[in-house]
Amino acid sequence: MTATSGTPDGWKTRPMRTAAAYALVLLSPALAWSAWVSWDGGYASNAMSVLWFVTVALGCLISGILAPRSKRHYFTLVAIATVSTIVTLYLWWSSEDETGLFMVGIIIVAPLVLVASGVVLLIGRLLARFTRGPTSGGGDGQ
Repeated sequence: MTATSGTPDGWKTRPMRTAAAYALVLLSPALAWSAWVSWDGGYASNAMSVLWFVTVALGCLISGILAPRSKRHYFTLVAIATVSTIVTLYLWWSSEDETGLFMVGIIIVAPLVLVASGVVLLIGRLLARFTRGPTSGGGDGQ
């Protein structure tokens, strides 16, 4: 608590942490594509594809650490992460395949991305509990 305001010391950073969490899940797929795939003309090697997935997962993990601990934020972040990842994969794979068979991959990967983003965000939330304490984060418990 600060001596003058009676509020927790980090109250001003909470909106910044929330904004950063949302920005990470929204932008990680596109930024990872820019870092690992775009410079290779869109045709990434297997190693670059793996790095893309690892980078997106790392963005979700950090987002889970930064986000407030409420169900509302958790489910919203999962939805944004899933949509952002699927849209990026669609744009990436559609640029490489003119036959339309990439849609089979999108259909297969969509439920996997949904589950994976939820799990990785949850791991981030659990890590935050150990690093920030059990009551920090401003979660409203919804």
